[in-house]
Amino acid sequence: MKLFKQSFVSVVLLFFLSIKAYGWIYPEHRDITLLAIQNLSPEYRSVLDELWAKARTGYEERLTTAVIDATQSVNPTQLDYASWPAISGDHSCSPENMLYNVLQTDWILQVANIAAQLKIDLYESKNRYEHINAIRDSDIKFQRVDPEYATRAGSNNVHFLLARPNADTNVREYLTACLSEGAELNSLGAYTWFHVSALLKASKFFNENLSDEERSALILSALADEAFALHFLQDSFAAGHTAGTWGDASQRKGTHDYYNEKGLEISTWDGRRMILTGDAFMRVNDAELAAIPIRTSIEQFLDAASGKFAFDYQYNNEILKASPDSFSVCANSFMLPREIDPELIDPIAKILVTTPVPGLATGLGELPRFRTELGLFIGAVSSVRGNTVSGGFGTNQSKPG
Repeated sequence: MKLFKQSFVSVVLLFFLSIKAYGWIYPEHRDITLLAIQNLSPEYRSVLDELWAKARTGYEERLTTAVIDATQSVNPTQLDYASWPAISGDHSCSPENMLYNVLQTDWILQVANIAAQLKIDLYESKNRYEHINAIRDSDIKFQRVDPEYATRAGSNNVHFLLARPNADTNVREYLTACLSEGAELNSLGAYTWFHVSALLKASKFFNENLSDEERSALILSALADEAFALHFLQDSFAAGHTAGTWGDASQRKGTHDYYNEKGLEISTWDGRRMILTGDAFMRVNDAELAAIPIRTSIEQFLDAASGKFAFDYQYNNEILKASPDSFSVCANSFMLPREIDPELIDPIAKILVTTPVPGLATGLGELPRFRTELGLFIGAVSSVRGNTVSGGFGTNQSKPG
């Protein structure tokens, strides 16, 4: 019975891992953020370093001294800011949950270690089979240290772009559809929600007379909101997340995996053309493309925290606590209503128009769909065996009896 239970758990685990469909994998999310921060101007980098130093007050043992550590590899004992977007969404459900995991749990360091080893294994893989095996092996290891890993991704389509309803849908119509109350959770909607939360806290940080302890707690929470937002902005640049999310589980997973590996030619809303790959197949060029809007988003956040980006952070009388946003992308499936200062709309739209134009919804003109094999497989094999026996069992026996 014990063996049956273990086997059953293994089958269920493999099934849920097979339908998992996040955006970029952990080391790719981290590399995109590293590149974006490395490309900040010296002025912006100085502001970010100062905010990070204030935010890590009291958490010096868990958070790296520098905001990023490009040399970090296996067996990390601390986490840098570049790891936060990688943990967001995939290993946590909200900024509040992410920051708790970063600061208060031991298993998150095991996640970082598995991710670092995965990066090495992918780099050293000699063929597609070794590449795929490295991904699957890491998925199982992630699941062992983070039991909710597989189920987070299957709760909704928040890691994906909404499909365009029509070929003539313009950018204003599309973004309105993504951000409106009641819209299905989607990557651009999630990014905007948490980026706004980060900007509001950053503006309060600059404008209000707070104690040192209050300022540290507030900017720590704001950085958590921004990191969570960046995860979903990065997801929008994964090929399998622009192709569409409709169809049964086999179609969604198969289409997602096909375009991530084979690549997809896309155009952005502001008219640039490019080829994207996706999860676990990221090229240097993919990272560089995604890092551009990530850097712009971080710059907006830094401008708000230093008073260069002025807007009414009390526009909707929203209570801004010194704690990260608690909106869960796992427990919710639809966008909630939110009023913001109109001064925020154009700056955020300038980021959103740099994202890929997604594929059309199901119907005429849709991108080709692909299937993958999902679920339990039971095979039966028939065989025939023949043999002859001569003599007996004893060495001196030569006749029956």
